[in-house]
Amino acid sequence: MLIQSQYVDNSKSEQEFFGIVSDMRNIPALLPEQAVNVQADEDNLSFTVQGTGNIALRVSQRIPNNLVQLVPVGKTPFQFVLNIKIAGLGNNCRVMYEIDADMNPLMAMMAKRPLQNLVDMMAEKTVTL
Repeated sequence: MLIQSQYVDNSKSEQEFFGIVSDMRNIPALLPEQAVNVQADEDNLSFTVQGTGNIALRVSQRIPNNLVQLVPVGKTPFQFVLNIKIAGLGNNCRVMYEIDADMNPLMAMMAKRPLQNLVDMMAEKTVTL
């Protein structure tokens, strides 16, 4: 199942924005308020979503000025990849968040809305990052 936000514009160049989101210590600014107990270093991010559980992610790929890819660490109910896609627009950039998840149809029905809300919220917060 592929879940995507809309592309949103950010006033930073793709180089600047990539520099920010490629360091996981900056990602908490994009997370919803329900994310608590956040811990991060350059390559790893973990947090608890109130009412849902713990999530631990690590950077699996960085393509300069283009893509930051995160994958789960440890046991998860389903496998997924979180992509932060960046496109240059001169002095600005355009950003899109994408979750590519491998889950059964029942899990997909339950998870689709919360995952869509997550990528939409991250996109919304990107505008002012």
